[in-house]
Amino acid sequence: MIDDILLTFSIVVSSWTTYNSIMALLGFTWKPVEERSQEGVTFSLVVPARNEEGVLPRLMDALLNQDYDRSKYEVLVVESGSTDGTLNVCRKYEMNYDNVKCFHIQRKALNGKSEALNFAIKLSKGDVIGVFDADTMPRLDVLSYAAAKFKDPKVAGVQGRLLPFNVRDTVLARFASLEELLSEYALGGRARLGAFVSLEGTCMFIRRSVLEELGGWREDVLTEDFELSLRALSAGYTVVYSPSVLARREVVVRLRSLLKQRLRWYRGRLEVDITLLRMRRDVRAVDALLTIATPVVMIMYASTYFLPLVASLHVLQEASVAAGTSTVFTFLVTMMISRRHLIEPFYGLLSYLYVNLVIALNVAAVFLEVTRRRKVWVKTERAYQQKLNPGR
Repeated sequence: MIDDILLTFSIVVSSWTTYNSIMALLGFTWKPVEERSQEGVTFSLVVPARNEEGVLPRLMDALLNQDYDRSKYEVLVVESGSTDGTLNVCRKYEMNYDNVKCFHIQRKALNGKSEALNFAIKLSKGDVIGVFDADTMPRLDVLSYAAAKFKDPKVAGVQGRLLPFNVRDTVLARFASLEELLSEYALGGRARLGAFVSLEGTCMFIRRSVLEELGGWREDVLTEDFELSLRALSAGYTVVYSPSVLARREVVVRLRSLLKQRLRWYRGRLEVDITLLRMRRDVRAVDALLTIATPVVMIMYASTYFLPLVASLHVLQEASVAAGTSTVFTFLVTMMISRRHLIEPFYGLLSYLYVNLVIALNVAAVFLEVTRRRKVWVKTERAYQQKLNPGR
């Protein structure tokens, strides 16, 4: 009985892994021809910022030099709780650019980012709200590509493609980059097939009218972007993914930061209300449920480690065929991605060791949620901050 259950778990995990790898391959090979537009759409670009003195100028320069009419967009920086010169950096841009505004708020909510975003919405003027984390480096044509998407009145939001730029900073950065790249290309594959597209927190754009109808961002959740995506889907709105709306962002370079960040991400998948999908009967809803179920699948994955201890030879053979096929296919996709992004093949081979860390963190996330432990929203420390504080 137990070995049959574990065999079922093994088949479910192998199928889930293969499915995501197929999505990643589809996203990896997807090269759509996308239009640009310089007309019609006005943007309010919101930058929530806390202790971003070292990276904020890089982002501001990219936003203020967009290939788009500067009179048609504004940049709103909302600073809260900084202990460095973040606000002063913003003030310098505010003095030199008419379309830049800086605000300081006192953080009160669990999710300081959501609080900052909701504050900015009330003061913004654009038809579309764009969100950029301070560590993001958007390409100079993201607004023109995003504007073209919003010509379609059915489009409620646009998520751009996010690629890491500090892949080779540390050994951990290579592994973290592979994880994020697999997820990113899988999102592209889902979009290519018309499945669920989730917002990723940065380089994302949402119509103001949709945000107002949905009530803005929730300030009591750990992953405000995913939760908003689910509410938009349940309300019947369409969020599209654009590989041409391209930005690069940092991956974490130290273990302590990675553990905090991933734990927040994984636990955030569990706190969403899946009953929001009860009225949906389409492929996007099914795919969303598969995404939400990721931590549960990771627990199944962990349980299969006990299969050799309890299963018969026949069961082990069946499980080995399923797992082996999935592993080989995923490995090939991983190697293709690592080659494109200049990650040495050696790390692709060792990525299965990193998978065990991912599994452990997902199990921990489920435990924290089931036992109702206190939620803590922790801002991810930037690489430059860690270089300034090597002992932390």
